[in-house]
Amino acid sequence: MKTKYSHISEWERKRIKELTQAGSSNKRIAWELGRSKSTIGRELKRNYGYGARWYNCERAQRLSEERRKNSKRPRISEKIWKEVFRLYNADWSPEQISGALKLRSVFVSHETIYRRIYAEIKAGRLEYRYQA
Repeated sequence: MKTKYSHISEWERKRIKELTQAGSSNKRIAWELGRSKSTIGRELKRNYGYGARWYNCERAQRLSEERRKNSKRPRISEKIWKEVFRLYNADWSPEQISGALKLRSVFVSHETIYRRIYAEIKAGRLEYRYQA
């Protein structure tokens, strides 16, 4: 059984379809793919619906790709990041920036701000500012 999490691949979905059509149990499918029985159960439950009488691996793959694509939208808008960088350039600390945004009901943790600032500095898009 795998110990590190990974998404179900297209090949695995095709194999799940073959095995379910052959009447294999979730436990047997999980063993064959090296997955958890609950992972197989969730995959089947998620993709058996909508009036289908069998597991549709093509539809499952398409829906998985759509979910992944939609999940990558930024949670924090570029407008907010511009304000963060403006305050950072005005010598505010990430903790101060986070607190100021919170007063406007915008919740961005100081850890998130630190990560983004370091990424921007590393990419050369932001100047490092030492704060004592």
